[in-house]
Amino acid sequence: MNDAYQQMSLLYELSLSITKSDDPATTAGNFIRKLLSRKNLNYGAIWLLENQEEKYLTFRQLYSMPHFDHESRIRAGVYKEYFGHNRYGTGTYSLFESNERRGYYAYIKLGELGLIELYSRSHPDKLKPEVVYPMADVADQLALSIKSSLRYRRLQEEIAEREKAEQLLKAQEEKYHRIIENIRLGLIEVDNDNIILHANQSFLDLLGWSLPEILGKNAKELFLDDKAQKKMERQTQRRLEGKSGSYEIALTDKNGNEKWVVISGAPNYNKEGQRIGSIGIHLDISHQKRLAEEFAFKEAQLENFFGESLDALITIDKHGNILQWNPQAEKTFGFDREEVIGKALHETIIPHNYRSAHQKGMKNFFDTGEGPVLNNRIEITALDKSGREFPIELTVFHIKHAEEHFFTAFLRDISELKESRENMVKALEKQKELNTLKSQFISMTSHELRTPLTTIRTDVELVNYQLENMPELDRKRLRNNLSRIDTSADRLHQLINNILLIGQMDTHKVPFAPVDTDIEELLKKKILTQHPTIKYQVEGDPYRLDIDHKLFTHIMENLVQNAYKYSADRQEPELTLQFGEAGVKLMVKDHGIGIPERDQKRLFETFYRASNVGNVQGSGLGLAIVKEFVKLHGGFITFSSKESIGTIFTVHFPIKPVK
Repeated sequence: MNDAYQQMSLLYELSLSITKSDDPATTAGNFIRKLLSRKNLNYGAIWLLENQEEKYLTFRQLYSMPHFDHESRIRAGVYKEYFGHNRYGTGTYSLFESNERRGYYAYIKLGELGLIELYSRSHPDKLKPEVVYPMADVADQLALSIKSSLRYRRLQEEIAEREKAEQLLKAQEEKYHRIIENIRLGLIEVDNDNIILHANQSFLDLLGWSLPEILGKNAKELFLDDKAQKKMERQTQRRLEGKSGSYEIALTDKNGNEKWVVISGAPNYNKEGQRIGSIGIHLDISHQKRLAEEFAFKEAQLENFFGESLDALITIDKHGNILQWNPQAEKTFGFDREEVIGKALHETIIPHNYRSAHQKGMKNFFDTGEGPVLNNRIEITALDKSGREFPIELTVFHIKHAEEHFFTAFLRDISELKESRENMVKALEKQKELNTLKSQFISMTSHELRTPLTTIRTDVELVNYQLENMPELDRKRLRNNLSRIDTSADRLHQLINNILLIGQMDTHKVPFAPVDTDIEELLKKKILTQHPTIKYQVEGDPYRLDIDHKLFTHIMENLVQNAYKYSADRQEPELTLQFGEAGVKLMVKDHGIGIPERDQKRLFETFYRASNVGNVQGSGLGLAIVKEFVKLHGGFITFSSKESIGTIFTVHFPIKPVK
């Protein structure tokens, strides 16, 4: 896609280089220089066919870069082999006998006018057929333009010769009429009242009339509309004053179509020197006029594109100074056009940490002709007028015109796009996390529900068996069975309560009712009586806190139970109540298995359990609930742990809870 775009861009720029000029060498030079600069070729030339003989075709050089031979010839057989069926050809040698340089050549016919010759010393890809072929149509435009210039030059020469001939050879009317009939430009002769006296075949062909159809008719009324007639009045007055002149005007042909011509008009005199009318020589410039209109239209399109583009468009010169700054650039960067035109780009929107790289990149381009940023879409940051740095998408193109270098950049603020991408990534990660939690929940609930239910079912079957088959009941065994059923039921009850609590936390519906509390008394009543073997101590001067009894009991019961659960057959856990100026700390220390370092970051996540718990029962919900209950009190929970040594959980309660 990029190759096609570059090819279209080249053809477009070549078509723009074909401008109207009285000098055909100037037109040829503009075309060759543009082509060499874009394709980075070593040589280019335009040759005009001067003479065609049986064995050789002789060409005269109209323009070359660099300058070499001015005239050379090609064997007729070689020329026919190249252009027998095509308008272009490529090879590794020159068609011209005088040129012995070896490399890669391409030739494009300029109709019957001549040839375009292109040469690359060592890059065949630059002149491969698919690159050369699309330029054939542009070559047709070039041929027409050069041909028009040659015609115009010849016209001037012929007019001068005719005037000289009229002055010196007025008596030779027969020769004069032969010149009129043979000239390739349209010629018409009228009397002083604009009545047509004669017109040559070229003029008749131009407007589609025959000579009998127009003889004796008024030329102005026949060929000019009202607007053109007004324009012609001044030229008619000049002829009456005996003055010659050239001008552009639109004629109307037989079918009502508009034909643009350049008319070189001059007074016509008889042998006695009396003015008897005028003679006008007509050069058809309809094609050039259409090209000029197309060029103007394309130029207007480009201007409109530049102004209406949704991207910021900025053009700088080779010194980095801003030349163009479109309305979207004003919106994107906050600078009005008048504020930045003429200023260095690196002093306006380029962040400080990129300015040195920007200037080095410019220098490197002019040293090597290469730039890694050119013609690539990249993401970078820019500054707006307020100094805010934000992400942009940037594409830079190099343009060379009249030996001057310019750089045009397309810039787009992608802050919202990047934010959307980041939000999408976060959403995907969240979805993955939810899927993982869902999987963990299903796995956990399946396991945690199945184990106590299996125990209950087994013990119920044992009780039934004893009741039905044993004449004397073993009360101790029955009590053990019932105790296991009771324990399993409690475990199910606790699991269901924890799941319900998680649901309440997600919807922010956990009841929270703190009351003025003697926290030491509450600990003794709810925790120490249930765990008399725990080592308990108080530090600091006690004071009362606003505490939700139910939530506080759940927090401490969970931490203490975990301390016992993960410290089996080891030293008893420790509970420390510490009163300080900022609030109360409750530290639960165990000497158990500890928490692996890799698991510590996720310890408070729902359903997450450390990797070393083994067969120790648990749902992965307890610490997640504890953390949320502590937050409801305006506090926070921390821990420190070493594997195989133990863990200390510390709950921090502020003096005044958040209500």
